[in-house]
Amino acid sequence: MSRLRYALVAAVVVAVAAIVAVAFTVEDARPSSGAALPKGTLLAASADLFPQSFLFGQAVHVEIDAVVDRRKLDPNRVRLDANWSPYTPIAPMTEDRADVGNYARLRWRLDLHCITLPCAPKVGSNVRNVFQPTTVRYAGHINGGTSPSVTVTWPNVIAWSRQDPVDQERKAVVRKTGTIVARQIAAFTPPWHVNTALTAVTYRISPSTLFWASLAVALGLVLAAAMLLRPYLPAAAWLRRPRQLSKLERALLEVERARGRPVDERKALELLAVELQRQGERNLAWTATKLAWSPDEPEPEQTGELTETIRRDLAGRTNGHRS
Repeated sequence: MSRLRYALVAAVVVAVAAIVAVAFTVEDARPSSGAALPKGTLLAASADLFPQSFLFGQAVHVEIDAVVDRRKLDPNRVRLDANWSPYTPIAPMTEDRADVGNYARLRWRLDLHCITLPCAPKVGSNVRNVFQPTTVRYAGHINGGTSPSVTVTWPNVIAWSRQDPVDQERKAVVRKTGTIVARQIAAFTPPWHVNTALTAVTYRISPSTLFWASLAVALGLVLAAAMLLRPYLPAAAWLRRPRQLSKLERALLEVERARGRPVDERKALELLAVELQRQGERNLAWTATKLAWSPDEPEPEQTGELTETIRRDLAGRTNGHRS
């Protein structure tokens, strides 16, 4: 039964440790916001543009990342030179910075669109545009060198027409005396295409909230299991390590155990006298010695009075020594 109890305690401890480990692992599983630069490089940049092919009027997302060695360059002096014509920003560009060790990561984000004639494709066709190269440069000065810069070249962006030429031909024709009077769009064949771009993901419950709630439930289940198994678990007393007795306390205990056995009692009293002498209690040591070597058997009252006096004296000490 004792082994079973310890096994149950170990199982509860392992379960709690596993829950805590999962929490810290998930919390620390975020990607680093910076990257080390190649040796000898002070500034590096990367860029992304998506989607590259889209329907007319749809937004294009631009994202540019730059990594700076903070030991040699001031990240606040890094500039972005860009020309997005004929596209225009939907909202002002956002910029954020994250420091990781000796490096700083700068990130620019921007949404663009073009709804003017230069970007409007003909029915069933597309219009290609390419942005001018974008430069990420350092606006400060470097002793003994030129200010670093990185140029980003962009791929073509293709805006497709939202109309299909085949749909344009699907019209109802009305004739009058052999002459075409008008074309009416068939109600069942609209010429406009549907934008199939995926919208942002939404959640009924936030993933973060769901994770922490699940973690709390798991911890609650472990604690509930521990409460149910409490009758089978060892008492908490085993966790407390017993205090080690001093030599004087052990000698006093031997005297109290040897009561009624004269030979053993004399030996125990002599041992008690030696320990009292070491503690500097000469009067008590002399009393214990007289009792140990008395012609007659040690009187129980005298021995009891001696042990009681020593007990009271030990009550004001720590671990059998003076505090």
